[in-house]
Amino acid sequence: MTKLNAVNLGELYRDLRLARGLKMKDVVNSNLSQSQLSKFENGQTMLSADKLLLAISAIHLSFSEFEHAYHQYEDSCFFKQAKIISDLHSNKDVAGLERLLENDEGNSETYDTYNQLNKLVIQCAIHNLKPEFIISDQDKEFIAAYLYSIEDWTEYELYIFGNTLQVLSNNDLIFLGKALTERDSLYLSIPNNKYRTQLVFLNIIFVLLEREQRYDADYFMKHLESILNYQDMFVKTVLTFLRKILNYQEGKSVSTAALEQYIQHVKELGQEEVAAFLQDNLNRLIAY
Repeated sequence: MTKLNAVNLGELYRDLRLARGLKMKDVVNSNLSQSQLSKFENGQTMLSADKLLLAISAIHLSFSEFEHAYHQYEDSCFFKQAKIISDLHSNKDVAGLERLLENDEGNSETYDTYNQLNKLVIQCAIHNLKPEFIISDQDKEFIAAYLYSIEDWTEYELYIFGNTLQVLSNNDLIFLGKALTERDSLYLSIPNNKYRTQLVFLNIIFVLLEREQRYDADYFMKHLESILNYQDMFVKTVLTFLRKILNYQEGKSVSTAALEQYIQHVKELGQEEVAAFLQDNLNRLIAY
């Protein structure tokens, strides 16, 4: 669908307001007059950023919900591609990822920071499935330098870190991961970012266990345990499994049979996809 233009922003707001049965007088306040709101809804003027946020909040929408409506309930191009990469990786479709990388390189007219980072996400997904596909030291340094340069990470930086951390050095991975633990309360208060943050910590733990960095893996396990609640069942299930893997690696009375039994219990609960995911990673982690 075609993205709405700026002139129609006020019209969109009016439609959302009316759909909620709200009149102008229900929205206006001392910081937003009825005259300002009327001109905005009629496309005569734009509201300043602070007034627009007030107006959106007054009709009981979050800014992200309003933005989603503005894009006609479609994901942005970036998140559409992120889902494609995730699906191809989940299906172990290396050829599909390689075609995506080739098309992405062919469509890009510039090689700015974001284009390069987006390409590296695809390359890291290929590398994860096909280790002989090499990520250069220069590219690894580029990823680390970018993440170090951004003090306040957004959902984009969480995405980049979570999908490239497997190629970072131990020092960079642990330092950036611990920096994330110190500011994750910001992300945990936003539902989408909360789940992404939890997945990032799971990815960190996976990589550290593969590299036999058990002390640091335990640190991130404890931190992740501290931020979970009863709603985070997928992450809890995987984290419990990883704790068992750590105990196995340390020789603490956990056998491969016990690990297989845990996976079987997950499968019996109807979580066959999760069980398959755990089985795949069991094979990788036991190999190490």
